[in-house]
Amino acid sequence: MVSAVGSAGRITDVAGKASGVLGSIADYWGLGRWLDRRSRSKDVDAAVERYESLYGTGMPDEVRDLLYAKYVAESRRLDNLTEVLSIVRDARRGRDDTGTKPQQDWLDAFEDGASHAYEDEIRALWAQLLDEEITSAGSFSKRSLATLKGMNGTEARKLRVLCSWSVEIRDQTGRWVPVPLLQSPLECGAGANGIPLSEVSMLEDAGLTTQMPGHAPDVYVPPNSTCVIRVNATPATLRNDSDQLRGYRPTYAFTSIGIELAKLCVLGDADADLPSILQSRLSLVER
Repeated sequence: MVSAVGSAGRITDVAGKASGVLGSIADYWGLGRWLDRRSRSKDVDAAVERYESLYGTGMPDEVRDLLYAKYVAESRRLDNLTEVLSIVRDARRGRDDTGTKPQQDWLDAFEDGASHAYEDEIRALWAQLLDEEITSAGSFSKRSLATLKGMNGTEARKLRVLCSWSVEIRDQTGRWVPVPLLQSPLECGAGANGIPLSEVSMLEDAGLTTQMPGHAPDVYVPPNSTCVIRVNATPATLRNDSDQLRGYRPTYAFTSIGIELAKLCVLGDADADLPSILQSRLSLVER
């Protein structure tokens, strides 16, 4: 966590220098007012004096401690939010006046989550999420914000790893959907064709993945034809040189929330030939 002095400097930079959409968001969250409050080191002492003047008696120690604890807790959350906004500001240099300010209820949910981000991996995800939401409004639901708020750094790293082993397949609506390539139960060891389920099982508890059928689109390659998938945003081709329909039915999938949060990761950049792995898993489809 950044120091109090360092945080104040960041707040000044974000609240005072940010412009456009990001500056409007900083104003909505009242970061400038926060800085003004934080700079008055006698805030809590003033509250104690006010109490004593009103009630003619000293403030009980437990109440005084509660005031200080609340001030410290709010300051820590401010540090986190400022750190996230600073990352977004750096990422959006030169794009200050582009994008759309999210709705107030969405910003409230974001502030609640990002202000509790104490790990660098989680802060980075919050920052990227806000950047992308400003760029493309409606990309992330409040349910996704609630899920990200509950994630820890280990889960964030596992999500990135799972995304690296994922290809994109078109569903029936034409939308590209990330589909993870798990290691086959018959495969093991280094360089195996997929990621072991044991490595990412915690993501099911986080609500990001599921083994329930129907959550991922099936892959079908018509006879003597091809099918296009995407790997690391690059088109790749699956082939079927037979006279019969061949396909692949995923056994592991991202949930709807997982699909949204997967936008924050690079899809398909694992050190492996993912198209060849998927090609090898195509099997005859009974009509």
